[in-house]
Amino acid sequence: MPEPIDISYALRLPPEKAIEYFTAKGYKLTFRWSDMLAQAHAKAFTVAKVARMDVLMDIRGAVQKSLADGTTLSQFRDNLEPALKAKGWWGRQKMKDPLTGEEKMVQLGSPRRLKTIYRENLTDAYVTGDWQAAQENIADRPYGQWHCRKVRSRASHIALDGKVFPLSDPFWKTHVPGKLDWGCHCWMTTLSEQDLKDDGLKPESSAGRMSEREVLVSKATGEMRKVPVYTDPATGTEVAAGLGRGYNPAMAAYQPDLNNYDYDIARDYIQGSVTGPHFGLFMEGKTGGEFPVAVLAEQFQKLIGAKSQTVLLSAETLAKNKIAHPELKLADYQGVQELLENAPLVIQDGEFTIAFIRRGKEYFQAAVKATRSGETLFLTSLRQSSWEDAQRMIRRGKVIKDAGL
Repeated sequence: MPEPIDISYALRLPPEKAIEYFTAKGYKLTFRWSDMLAQAHAKAFTVAKVARMDVLMDIRGAVQKSLADGTTLSQFRDNLEPALKAKGWWGRQKMKDPLTGEEKMVQLGSPRRLKTIYRENLTDAYVTGDWQAAQENIADRPYGQWHCRKVRSRASHIALDGKVFPLSDPFWKTHVPGKLDWGCHCWMTTLSEQDLKDDGLKPESSAGRMSEREVLVSKATGEMRKVPVYTDPATGTEVAAGLGRGYNPAMAAYQPDLNNYDYDIARDYIQGSVTGPHFGLFMEGKTGGEFPVAVLAEQFQKLIGAKSQTVLLSAETLAKNKIAHPELKLADYQGVQELLENAPLVIQDGEFTIAFIRRGKEYFQAAVKATRSGETLFLTSLRQSSWEDAQRMIRRGKVIKDAGL
């Protein structure tokens, strides 16, 4: 039986997949971890009771450095603790709960919290890296086998030890080693058809064995939340995911409503997302739907009657734009936010559309359009432009900003 993944050992290596996953995360500020649904953690980096973006960026930067450079927990703590203390995010302090307005004494930074932040975020990244590696080799090794250290492990985790499921089975969407519960040290190996024959193993199916159970989130509010449960047909053992668990971070398809957050927070979330692998898959046409690529400043929202700040790029528009403007690169789409913020020429082109034009090595133009209801904003065009094109737009539309091209 192979040894389980040792995070300390793995950190000595440059885990490209883990780094890609981690950099795909955006930011979200929360008062309590349960303010954020489990799947949200797969897309947005968050630390409970961090109410300042600079502090959150320090923490995220330290975790990301640990992934890239292989720093130990001790190094992570030694590097980060002085910065957090200097910014006042340390020890027990009074803090206002933004939901209730009530002031409470809360624990901010501490050695124990830094240990938790370090372990949980790195575990998330490595679980994702392992799952993505398994998917890349799924044609040859289409099965996953659960392994558990039986010494000091929970009965529910032991109940899964040795079980084999196809990697395509929905079981892995909610029950994945490392994320089954807090402090889970289980791991998965992949198997081929020949492995099954050699070891006399029979794959199972989770069909009809998955359910949900309500658990208490807060004694103060009585809030309940559902967690996924797998029932072992052989023993009847119910394997429930822990609160805040029950999701595979590599498979989680979560997108928070960015209109609920301040402009700066939503902006940083998007910038994290568009520079990560999820946006790369979207750009390659491997995922559909819509992807947030920018947030629009309030002054421009008002001009076109927008009730949303989130600018979406649809898969359909992207496909058309690739045909019309094949010269554009991934970096051009990643730079939409910068274009919307820093374009020296902004023109209202019709009741619902604003065009942003800037000049670098080439002229670039982005068009953002609100739906008639104002509920949704779309990036309708991104292309290289020209001085002549800019002049035609000036004559046709209404100049909102002209700082000189």
